[in-house]
Amino acid sequence: MIEWTRVRLGQWGKWCRGRNVSGYPSASAFMFANMGARASGDGRDVPEDIAEIDAAVAKIPAPLRQVLVIYYCTTAPLWFKATRLYISRRTLMRRLRTAEEKVHHELLLADAPK
Repeated sequence: MIEWTRVRLGQWGKWCRGRNVSGYPSASAFMFANMGARASGDGRDVPEDIAEIDAAVAKIPAPLRQVLVIYYCTTAPLWFKATRLYISRRTLMRRLRTAEEKVHHELLLADAPK
């Protein structure tokens, strides 16, 4: 089952890479700011399966979350990702496996009957 979690984390990373993360609103946001369209819909543009993974990632400790973000949300060679975190590739992969297991556990807890 952990393989399915890795697939979902890959989809989450791809979605994160595809969105505008500059912090500035798009030009269309300025054009439609005073047209009353702000309140239409529920305001969510995140697909439900991506939001579920995002919530699980948000629940794990920050150092492991950082590894997931660097590994899945950036496109760079593994050595460069490890260098960005100031760790070796071996340590990066060990922390990645731990983080994936924690996300998998969070997803299992979220799906458990209440």
